Parts: sequence; C-alpha cells; structure tokens
Amino acid sequence: MQIIEVKNQLVSTIALIDDENKILISKRPVGKAFENLWEFPGGKVKKNETVEQALIREIKEEINVDLSMNCIAPLAFSTYKSEHFNIIILLFISRNWDLDPICKVHSELRWVKANDLNKYNMPPANKFLVTSLQDLLL
Repeated sequence: MQIIEVKNQLVSTIALIDDENKILISKRPVGKAFENLWEFPGGKVKKNETVEQALIREIKEEINVDLSMNCIAPLAFSTYKSEHFNIIILLFISRNWDLDPICKVHSELRWVKANDLNKYNMPPANKFLVTSLQDLLL
C-alpha cells in the first residue's frame, strides 16, 4: 500500500473594494494550477511569515499595490482538500491602498460587482468566500 503525504498550504488573499463597491479579481495564467479561473489576488504564506505579512508581500508582487497592516481586515476563510494537498484560504478586505493595480503575474485583472461574482468561474474553495463578500456588500 502506498502512503501519500498530504501537504497543508495556507493562502492569504484580498478583496480590494473600490468606491463603487466593485471587487478586484484576477485570472490565473495558463500553465498554473486552476488555469484560466478567476480568484482574489494573494498567495502562499511562507515559513516565518504571518498571514498579513504574506498578503502584503504577495499583493505587491502580483499587482503592484501597497497595503498597510492597519488597512486590511479579515473577513472569511475557506478550505479545499485534494488527494495531495489541503488548502486553507484566508480572505481579507481593504478599501484603502496605494497605487493602481497592475497585472504582473495573472492573465487579466477585472473590477466586478459583488452580485456578478458568481458569473466568473473560480476554484472550488472560493465559492464560500464569494458568499461572504456578497453578504457583506449586498
């Protein structure tokens, strides 16, 4: 019998919300897991990083936005389990940031209304996060 080690991965994401209550989502690039699916910007938490530190680092790397620790707030979390890994996704929100988002690693960025989020094909773990955002904004 083969034993498969399951890896746990912590992911920190952000819902940037603009003055019109639109939320920034990003499209995953071709060649990556969940390619061409939409998600909230963010990424993996590295060893010795807090989830907030990881979020600030990832958002700068991915969309060139500067976030401040005092301008982000946790909203929800979601989990996804596969044969080889378990993902725990933490969703933060922010209405205050510096610099306009620039698409650096994704294939596209888009501002969408909360009630339109369900129209975008997202990875399974994001479904609960979408519901939490809609409950907050609608």
